[in-house]
Amino acid sequence: MIEKIKLRISHYLIHKNYLRKRNEPFSFNKIISNATDFLIIMPSEENDFYHSLELIKYILIHKKNISLFLPEYRYSLLPEKEKFKIISYHEKQKTRFNLPEKSLGNRLRAKEFDIVIDLNKKEDVFFSAVSNLVTAKLRMSFVKERSDDYYDLQIANSIENSEQIYRQFLSYLQMF
Repeated sequence: MIEKIKLRISHYLIHKNYLRKRNEPFSFNKIISNATDFLIIMPSEENDFYHSLELIKYILIHKKNISLFLPEYRYSLLPEKEKFKIISYHEKQKTRFNLPEKSLGNRLRAKEFDIVIDLNKKEDVFFSAVSNLVTAKLRMSFVKERSDDYYDLQIANSIENSEQIYRQFLSYLQMF
């Protein structure tokens, strides 16, 4: 009961403080192929983390600038660390409503990207808030509960197998 109330308060705070209204028309034509700066919010699940690395390799092959948002303890699990810019956080940087702490929020607000990709399959208000704190032309994610409010482009994830889901996401990216 208390967790549901906290979640509702979190969604209200994200709407009030983080969301930016998009008034101008938006074209998805070649948006990904023309983009240069990506922020990729890495999955919190360990299995998903490993399978999502294929997607990052694809973006690297196309010589894009990639910033990864991940917990500090996952930094050592990344291959080729020097090819990425890292924005790390730790659990103490989450408020009691599971939103980013002010110092982390200020650090993120200063960043600007062409595309933000949230690779978490399950709803997490912390990552939804992070994706909306940074300035970005396009925000992408899997379809989740309440994701319509936070993301411009969503990919359905009806498959249970993590490896297949991230391959499907990759093929979806290749269309743009």
